[in-house]
Amino acid sequence: MSPKHAILCDFDGTITTLDITNTMCRRAIPARWSELEAQWETGQISATECYELEYEALAYGKPEIDAFLDTVPVSPGIEHLLRVAQAQGWQFHILSAGFDYYIQRVLGRIGLSLPFTANNLTFSAQGKPQFRFLNHDDPACNRYKHPCSGCKPAIWQEWKDRGYDIAYIGDGSTDFCLADHFQRNAGPGDLLFAKARLLEYCRERGITARAWETLEDVARYLESAGATARP
Repeated sequence: MSPKHAILCDFDGTITTLDITNTMCRRAIPARWSELEAQWETGQISATECYELEYEALAYGKPEIDAFLDTVPVSPGIEHLLRVAQAQGWQFHILSAGFDYYIQRVLGRIGLSLPFTANNLTFSAQGKPQFRFLNHDDPACNRYKHPCSGCKPAIWQEWKDRGYDIAYIGDGSTDFCLADHFQRNAGPGDLLFAKARLLEYCRERGITARAWETLEDVARYLESAGATARP
């Protein structure tokens, strides 16, 4: 039986042209943001602790967050990529270490509603952010302090176990673990599209990845490759 095909796509910096949390923090609390990001990357705090401390320092409520979300650009080519996915029978699924509220508001602004796996963000009656994080941690992974805000390799593997060849699209440090897992476990039908920090990471470690700048590049590649999924 022919394999099924899925596109798993990061959100922040991939579907959007910037990382939402990082950009808000970098603009409003640059010193504290840099300090917390360094503590996360060196394993002093977990990803969930990092988020909580960043938003505590940021002190944004729902009005400020909504106002920022309404300015976030989307990568050129997202509509083309979705048309190619539909025409060729690819499932399209967003896989994010960020928040569902951001995905829904940003995509809703351009009339899109797409399936996703992401952390949950709601607001209190006073408009304060409230978090519920994914719990896909891999106990064998020691890259970051646990708990992580969702384990992308674990979700990638769930799709593989269901019989899918996967094209993964990403850009940043939350995709590093996925790239390592890809190198160890990818089959001949799997693809990794990388830009920015993720592309640098892959090149440094000899991980096979296709460079991209906008989602238009990914759409054109898949269209020209003509990979067609069949049930």
